[in-house]
Amino acid sequence: MKGKTEHCGWKSAPQQKPCPCDRYKHACVVCRGFVYLHGGRNMTSLRDFWRYNIAKNEWEMLDCSGDGPEELEEHSMVAYKGNLYIFGGMVDSAFTQAKIPLWTYDTDSTRWTECRNVPAEKESLAPANRKGHSAVVYHSSMYIFGGYFGIKGISQEFWTFHFDTGKWLCVSSPSHNTGPGPRHGHSAVVYRTGMYLFGGLMGLSEQKDLWKWDFVSSSWSNIRTSQGPPPVVGHASIVCKDSMLIFGGGISNSSPNDDLWKYHFHTQTWKKLSSTANFPPKMYHCILGIGVDFQTTSDFTNTSPSHWKNDQKGCGQLVPIPRHTRFGNYFRQRPTDRAFGSKESNAIEMKTFSLPLEPVGFRAFQTTSEAELDPNRDTSLLTKDESLPLFPSSERETLAAAQVVGEEEGSDCGCATAGDELGSSTNTLLLIGGKPLSSFAELSFRQMEFDSS
Repeated sequence: MKGKTEHCGWKSAPQQKPCPCDRYKHACVVCRGFVYLHGGRNMTSLRDFWRYNIAKNEWEMLDCSGDGPEELEEHSMVAYKGNLYIFGGMVDSAFTQAKIPLWTYDTDSTRWTECRNVPAEKESLAPANRKGHSAVVYHSSMYIFGGYFGIKGISQEFWTFHFDTGKWLCVSSPSHNTGPGPRHGHSAVVYRTGMYLFGGLMGLSEQKDLWKWDFVSSSWSNIRTSQGPPPVVGHASIVCKDSMLIFGGGISNSSPNDDLWKYHFHTQTWKKLSSTANFPPKMYHCILGIGVDFQTTSDFTNTSPSHWKNDQKGCGQLVPIPRHTRFGNYFRQRPTDRAFGSKESNAIEMKTFSLPLEPVGFRAFQTTSEAELDPNRDTSLLTKDESLPLFPSSERETLAAAQVVGEEEGSDCGCATAGDELGSSTNTLLLIGGKPLSSFAELSFRQMEFDSS
């Protein structure tokens, strides 16, 4: 490993007001150039719903009334075709088992829809409320594993929800002897055709085991490695290129850590990265990835450019991206900044490639990014000020954005071979919230520039 992966440093990114208060056990997701945040816990359980404009570094509080979720904590949130799906996390009450805890938010119409089925009457057809579960997206379905029911104990149920039909299916039940077993506070990501689950609590014992669910064979396998993170709960994981990154968590609520680990899927090896932080270690936080090496769709054969296909013209256009040396100017991009080959420009170039043909999974935790791009969304590339979003939701949008740039600049399409390397580092990790809470009222928000090479 080389470059910045040896010395990864977190930098504080103070937020402009208004902004959310600091919290933990919340849920975050990236969807079409925005960060969405819901709920969690501060002094009490929270219900607020926020949207962060990456391009402008601005927060906006959104409406969560009507059919929106109530106060939630340790819930999950994923995105699919412009819709957000929030599951679980209801505060214990007499009503938590009386309905399916699933809400959908349409980012276009800004409307909430609540799933109103009653699992008490059809217990085998839908999952009941739970906390501390994991949620990932593979193809056109959401997969939910584990969690805890309060006094009813810990779950090892494995459910899938099909977005297009709205149907639930129990993949495996407590009667299955194979698999991770009942647990909560773990993490899960999707890479290619597998879901990788790590750590969490089994009873009162933190775990450090790594499991893979194969979507093709519908089977669990335990991945045994000689090294790796210690037993941990309340951590967060994310897929970057051909690796999984795990940050934070700890043993019990009083012993969090600030370790950053990298697991390489091909070599099945762990490596602890040198991570420097000038803040207390975190638990029950959210990690988001923004950049070319973080998976954002579920229909890629591989996140590595060497496996991507060229477009019909056999070429890939270059898209200028401003360097984010300071978060205050983070992601800002005006038409006047988009100049190719200018030495005075504060832009870097990112090579884009068209979509491959084979489907594959994408990364997810409670920080799951948008799973699949709606083909009808191509007209939404430009922001209100007619500038391009820095990180479009998928490589298809990236290519479309590149074509807009080419038309504006009158440039020809320069051919990009499959083995070409990307330019400067364009990957950034965002660390949002976590326990212990910040001494300031505003949301704890930090960034790390990450070189995946």
